[in-house]
Amino acid sequence: MRAHRHTPCLMSLQDEVAVLPPGLHTATILALVLLSSPAGGQTRDPQQAALDDFVAARMLTNKCPFWQIDQAGARTRFAELNLQPTDWQEGGRHARFFDERLSYYGSLLSRMPETRACVAAEEAFGPNGRVRKGWMRRQG
Repeated sequence: MRAHRHTPCLMSLQDEVAVLPPGLHTATILALVLLSSPAGGQTRDPQQAALDDFVAARMLTNKCPFWQIDQAGARTRFAELNLQPTDWQEGGRHARFFDERLSYYGSLLSRMPETRACVAAEEAFGPNGRVRKGWMRRQG
């Protein structure tokens, strides 16, 4: 399985999306910045990458009720990585990482309007998602 990388920094993100139409430019930067790791372009443990994606997607669904996580897809990914709920619960091997990501995304999303969170959800996890394609779908 290939390593999961998150986007390195805002400068390279701006360069990458500079060619997009004006309306998509802001939304794409927002989605990519929201979902970039504070550690920069470091390759991480695949289990942590899966947890990071899950926390980001879950926090986006809290902010934007129009999108929901594909639970079957999440369960499949976690099963492939042998990742159990006890791994991110208190005392688990990824509990500290999970709590840090909750805090990180909670801080980012607290300042973000619902409409931008919905755009970020689609850009990152929707049918053509840049972070995890098809991990979220529209409600209804």
